[in-house]
Amino acid sequence: MNNSKSAASIRCEAGGRPLDLARLGCREMGYGHSSQLPLLPFCLRLPTSELAGLIDAPYDDFLQTCREDDALFEESDLPALRDAGYPGVQAMLAQHRPLLAQLLVDYLYRDLLDAIAMRSGATLARPRRSGDPRGANGRAYFTVNALQAVAFVDDEVVLEGQGYFGVYTIWLKVVA
Repeated sequence: MNNSKSAASIRCEAGGRPLDLARLGCREMGYGHSSQLPLLPFCLRLPTSELAGLIDAPYDDFLQTCREDDALFEESDLPALRDAGYPGVQAMLAQHRPLLAQLLVDYLYRDLLDAIAMRSGATLARPRRSGDPRGANGRAYFTVNALQAVAFVDDEVVLEGQGYFGVYTIWLKVVA
């Protein structure tokens, strides 16, 4: 389903040219590592008012996992989140934007990028079978290799990183 109002308010440039957000993907295997395909900068901008609607459910799941892990292990991997009182996404937007930016870069990047692509009309990827290039998801897109920075500028969230045009597929061979 294409939400044209949301799609129109979110925009991205990849390699210096506008990108159809339905063609936005995120590298699965090897995210953040070097690529044999040429890396290009990307800049994605969305209204701050739309961020919560894109990440609310995955953020809530992430928050719950952090709470449970912190209670179970009696220490925290994210002391800043614990010290802030595990605020919801709206409270993060109101009072803890630098922390939210870091959580997006480190943990919630895939959820956010997938939500943007789906809201813009992308379809779910089809399963791949080893050795069958037709089994790839069938859409040519810009693949995010790494989200490197998130900033809140005026009324926008600005995401910057690197990616490449095309699909980076690793075919695994079944060894008998």
